[in-house]
Formats: sequence, structure tokens, C-alpha cells
Amino acid sequence: MTIRTVAFALIVALLTAPAWGQPVLKQSSMDTATEMVLYTGASTALVRQSSMIRLGEGANVVTFAWTGDKIDVATVRLQAPADVAVGEVLRPAGAATTLQWTLTPQAPGMTPVTISYQLAGIAWTPQWRLAWEPGAADATLQGWVTVTNGSGLDLSDVRARVVLGRPGTDPTDQLSFPITALTDLPAGASLRTTLVPTMALGTRVIHRIDSEAAPEQVRVRLGVQPPTAGVLARRPLPAGPMTVALTTADGPDELLAAELKYEPGEEFEIDLGVARDILVDRRLLSREKLRMEFDRLGRVSGFDTVETYLIEVRNLSDEHVSIEIVEAVVDTAWEFETRALHVTEPGRVIMHLGVAPGERGHVQFTVTKHSGTRIP
Repeated sequence: MTIRTVAFALIVALLTAPAWGQPVLKQSSMDTATEMVLYTGASTALVRQSSMIRLGEGANVVTFAWTGDKIDVATVRLQAPADVAVGEVLRPAGAATTLQWTLTPQAPGMTPVTISYQLAGIAWTPQWRLAWEPGAADATLQGWVTVTNGSGLDLSDVRARVVLGRPGTDPTDQLSFPITALTDLPAGASLRTTLVPTMALGTRVIHRIDSEAAPEQVRVRLGVQPPTAGVLARRPLPAGPMTVALTTADGPDELLAAELKYEPGEEFEIDLGVARDILVDRRLLSREKLRMEFDRLGRVSGFDTVETYLIEVRNLSDEHVSIEIVEAVVDTAWEFETRALHVTEPGRVIMHLGVAPGERGHVQFTVTKHSGTRIP
């Protein structure tokens, strides 16, 4: 990487002094290779810059200098081969943006060294596109990234990549995506390019009645399943805006706006809208207060409220539908009874109802709410 607006040099001061005791300065080679790593778990970019420098016999001073305040001085590190002794880092008096090291090689000659540091002001945001053809078993997910250079430095000859993980985590538990299109990024510029190549993810269609959100609607949702093996089964993808394209062979794609929230091993859902050809009628059949309790003054101190509901569904479509009916409950103060097939989860009960094309179906359930001293 060449940082054109930065006063950057690796300068070797040969401390093998001539007879009058003054050091002789020698300029290093400026042939460099630079890597910039963007982590999902960090707000700064990690920059590694490798250079070949000539070291003489004895102690050599290497100086790293820059301008501006976007380089975190506490993160600057210098690495050299094992046969080169690296002294403690020093900051010359009055030079806030200059660091120096003493390098002592076992033998003089050209030596590779690497300067690494964290650079602020490199912002990046992901964007996603999920394409699904109604009825298909899989959907395809693609990802792009927009990188904006707000560091104040002109960046060139960069090899950039995005790593799913945090700096310092096990490399075997990271997934790396090279950003091959990002080689030059002037100060203030932005670049949008591919982040994640197209991947296929399993899907399932869900018909759901949610008693809290929409008690008399069946909403259709697309469940998308992350892989069960590989790094993507262990690492989350960065959240970001997502366009959902419902592709059809006989017309233009229908586009929906969504947000990618990808966690390892967890199915994420996309709302596809209301099922217009499935009608819902939810009725309260009865409500009564039972099992009242009284305090010593004769006042009501606790009771149960028992409510019975009937949900009828009419399927006007030409396909059989399996419907999830989600009823919210409070675990410590409610009891739930139904003959319908159901599962109980923390805070909710999910009943299942299958309805044939053109047919009707129903579920009936009773909810008992405990109040006051009747709360277990």
C-alpha cells in the first residue's frame, strides 16, 4: 500500500559509527506489500505492510512516522525474522506520530519486516440479495460490501479482505472473503463489490396465525436454513439490508425489503405477506371467573379467569396448507388446554392445523389465567 498523504518511511540508522562518532543514515527499500483486513467484530481495519530493508552489522534504528490521528499508536507493531533481535519500541521526544525500534541482525543484508496497525475511518456496510422461486426447496443468497475510506489517507496497491470473526480469534474458526476489486481507494471514496459468492440455502414455507400480531390473518413466511456444517454453521454473517427477489418464469421479479439476521444454526424468516385465500374467524366462546379466594377481611385476593376460544379456518386455495397457530402465554400465570396437536415453548404454545383445499378446519383451546394469590 502506498499512503501518498502520509510521511511514511522505514529508515535504517547504522549505529556502526565512523571515527568522529556520528551515525550514517541509509534509506530502506520502499518495495512493499500491504494487506487490509476488515473484521465483522471490530470497528477499525487491520493494516499489515511488509517491506524489505537493508540492515548493517550491529544495532540499526528503524523509524515509522505518519501524519493524522487515524492510526492507533497503541496497536503499531513491528515484526522481523527470528534471527533479528527487536528492541523495545520508543517514541522520540515531541514526536507523537513517530516510533522507533532497534534491530540487531545476526548477519547484515536485506531483511523482511512487517509493520501492522489498526486504522480508523475505514467504514464498510454489507448488502444482501436472496432469490427464491415460489415452490423451490432452495434459495440463493448473495452478498455485497460497500467500503468507504474516511481515514483521510489515499490508499493504493491494497489487498483487502473481510473476515467473519474478531482479531485474535482462532483462524480455523474464521471465514475470509477477498475483496479483489478493492486495490485503490482514495480518501473520501467508496467502492461497492462482491462480498460473498452465491450460496444455496434450504427453505420451507410457513403459514402462521399469530395471536398477538395478527389474530385473524394467515401470514406466509419463508424459513431459510443456514448450513449445518462448515464455518457458516459456526459464524454469523454480518447483519444488513436485504432485497428478497421472488422469481417467476412468466413475469418480472417481485422485490421485497428485509433485513438479514443470520445466526449459526438458526433458521431466519422472511415475511411474504398475507395469504388472501385463507380466511380466519377467531371467536371467544366463553369467559368466567372461578376459584375465588378471599383475605381475612372478605376481599377478593385471587381468582382464575378461564377463557375458551375457537379458531376456524377456511382454505380457498387449491393446495393443502399446514398452519401454525401461535398463542402467547405467560408461563407462571397461565395454563393451556387443547386437543389439537401442539408444542409448548417458553412464552407460547404452537398448535398445528392442516386444512385441505376448499375445506374448513378449526381448533379450540382454553386458557386459564391466575391472578393475585392464585398465581403459583
